[in-house]
This record gives sequence, C-alpha cells and structure tokens, in this order.
Amino acid sequence: MRFLYHDTVGSTQDEARALYLSGERGPLWVSADEQTKGRGRLGRHWSSPSGNLAVTCLHPTTAEPSQAALYGFAASLAVAETIERYRPTKLVTLKWPNDVLVGGAKISGLLIEREAEALLVGIGVNLLSHPANTPYTATHLVAEMHDFDFQGPEPLFTGARAFLAVLANEVAMRFRQLEKGSFERIRLDWMIRAHGLGESVSVNGMTGIFTNLGPDGALCLRLPDGTESRVHAGDVSFGA
Repeated sequence: MRFLYHDTVGSTQDEARALYLSGERGPLWVSADEQTKGRGRLGRHWSSPSGNLAVTCLHPTTAEPSQAALYGFAASLAVAETIERYRPTKLVTLKWPNDVLVGGAKISGLLIEREAEALLVGIGVNLLSHPANTPYTATHLVAEMHDFDFQGPEPLFTGARAFLAVLANEVAMRFRQLEKGSFERIRLDWMIRAHGLGESVSVNGMTGIFTNLGPDGALCLRLPDGTESRVHAGDVSFGA
C-alpha cells in the first residue's frame, strides 16, 4: 500500500488523475493536509481546511462502468467502520448513496470518478472541523468523541495520517470483498447502518418509504400507490 502526501493541493482528485494520465496505475492514496479546490458530488464545493482528511484512492480496476457505483458503497462502509473505531458518542449511519453521518449530521462524503482502467475514489472526512452554513447539518470527529479518549499517554485520535492508515486497510478489505463477487456482504453491512430505512424519504421529486438497497446499489422506494421505484442517482432528503 502506497501513500503520497501533500501539504496543499487544488484537489487530490485532480492530482490522482494527473498521475494516472502520466502512467501511474495504483493502488495509491493521494492525500493533502489542505485542498483549495475540493469538490464533491454534482460539482459541489467540498471544504477541506487543514486537519481534516482529504484523500483520493487511485484504484486499478477493469470492472464494467455499471459496477463503479458499488465501490462507493464499499468505500463509504469502510469510512463508517473506521469512524466507529474512534468510539463516537452517537450512532454512525450511511445516507444513500455514500454520505456518512454521525448522529444524523454529515461527517464524510465521497466522489467516485472513472478512468479507463482505474477508479478515483475521493474521500473527505471532517476530523477537526466542519463547515458552517451548509444546507445540511454537519459535524466533525473530535466533537463526537469522548473526552477521556484524548487523555493518557496514548490518545485514541492522533491526526489525519493515523486515521488514513486505518481507513486504507478497511477500504482495501472491502474492495477485495467486492472484487471476489461479495457485494451481498457489503450490501447487508451497509443496510445495518442505513439512515432512514423504513422511513419516508424524498428523491428526484418522489416521496416514499425507503425499503431496501438493491443488489445493484439502487435505492428502493415504496410509493404511496404501493408500487416500487428503484432510484440509481439523486439526492435524498428525509421526512414526509
């Protein structure tokens, strides 16, 4: 497992893509202490001040484009499992398709982009701070941990690089599962943490009950007329 660290970059996603275009095939983790042009899904800005995690995994794959989304579920599950190791005081859940929440507040987001023979898996995790004035509630890891976890000669949290070392192992394990044909195991573990499962959600102008995660990663909705709709892309909001 290889890591490339930067102090400041525009975007780790762009840095990883440039390396790919120059012949690098990975696997390689490209991280930065600070991003000045970080972005998330749908071209949205992702705030990346110093102290938080900003990283892109350049992962070689020959998987079909339709399978790329499954890596997002595997990676977001790995993020959730890594956060759980830090014993947060509130429940860690997963918001479809690949946001990670703590106590219902967003702590992490992913951006998956495809090159010919690789995936760029961008991961941002709020560790020391979180943005204000966002359209959703946000939080950061240190704010969600117990005070006693910072005490003693070996505090539980020691910074972004130590967090990344744990995360990279979790991601590698989940990617191996996926590539051995075991998305079902990932799907079941993801469902255990699914935010809003069994509740009313809205997406793409539809409102229904979130009933399941399909074997292809689709969000399964039971609509008011009793029919099921399967959603493959969109932004989910909760409540009637």
